[in-house]
Amino acid sequence: MITGIQHISYSVTDVDEARRFFVDVLGLQATPVRELCGERVEKMFGLPGLHMKIANIILPDSGNIELAEYVSPQGKEIDLSTCNAGLAHLALTVDDLQQAYEDLCEKGVHFVHAPLWAKDGALTGWGICHFYGPDGITVELMEPPRGVELDPATGFPLDD
Repeated sequence: MITGIQHISYSVTDVDEARRFFVDVLGLQATPVRELCGERVEKMFGLPGLHMKIANIILPDSGNIELAEYVSPQGKEIDLSTCNAGLAHLALTVDDLQQAYEDLCEKGVHFVHAPLWAKDGALTGWGICHFYGPDGITVELMEPPRGVELDPATGFPLDD
């Protein structure tokens, strides 16, 4: 039986650079970079000659993001548009979207758009803005609506 998410993984071209972004720019904590290689790892991933460098970004809600650099075999660049099947984006919750936006702009983050607040639909009251992180990873910042009880699992208002 599934009991939760252990981690979400993103392949990156430089794990040290990606780790620095999540720690220095976003203010999150991270594990040291670790190297994985050898027969056991090759067998687990089904990739002969596998050599990886990984670090985990620790999220405040106890989740974590794995950053994985494939030293060998090396991957290839792909179009990371969120409309492409198999690709995802990272959505992080913030308590003050406008302040987070301003703080990250000061750190050199270039946003796709300034904060917007949904006026209707499933995300009514949510504040949202997007930027691109390391290797083009789409990152979404979301501020939940105030004064509304949200389902902790989905982030959407609880049904009456």
